[in-house]
Formats: sequence, structure tokens, C-alpha cells
Amino acid sequence: MTSTALAGIIAALVLLLILSEIVAAVLPLILVLTFVPAPERESLARVLAALDSSRRLRLWTSLRFAVAVRRQEREVVRAARNPKHNPYAQLNEHFAGIPADAPVNEPYPCPELEKPR
Repeated sequence: MTSTALAGIIAALVLLLILSEIVAAVLPLILVLTFVPAPERESLARVLAALDSSRRLRLWTSLRFAVAVRRQEREVVRAARNPKHNPYAQLNEHFAGIPADAPVNEPYPCPELEKPR
């Protein structure tokens, strides 16, 4: 009776260990497929791969870092889309110094854009 109970406890512990390893391997995949939009999965996979090269993903640390990186990327994109942001601010001084009567090239004739008379 005692040896059977001991064998059962050991078998249960081994089964628990195997199940926890399977869950640890599959949980990141389930989270990514469930919560990450399809266009962003590749970039998240690259970030996670760069963070953790071990066989078993240290999930929460890597995901927190991936979220921080994604927020920084979104901030850069948001700043680039801002119409008040002038990426050519260094040219303002140059163009401000051009005289008003400076010669300007005539536009090329474009029949598609000409208005009918």
C-alpha cells in the first residue's frame, strides 16, 4: 500500500513537471496569437528572440520589454505624423534668405492638369 502510494505521488509529480514545461512553452505562443495584431507579430517575435535565446522564454520580463519597445516605436511614428513637426527645419534659414524676385523655373506643361477654356 505504501509503495503504491509513493509510486502514485512520484508519477503525479513527474506529470505535473511535464505539464508545467508544456504550458511554459505554449503560453507565449497563445498570448501572442491572441493579443497581438497580425501586422505586429513579426516585430514582436524579433524583439522576443533578441531578448531571450534560451529554450524556455522568460515570459513576463521579455513581454514587458517588448511592450516598452513598441510604445517607443509608436511615439516615434506619432511624432513623424505630426503636421507641426518639420523634419527640414534646418532649411528654414536658407529659404528665408532667398529674395522674392529670385528666378523660378516655369512648370512643365501637363495636358492632363490644364483646365478646359
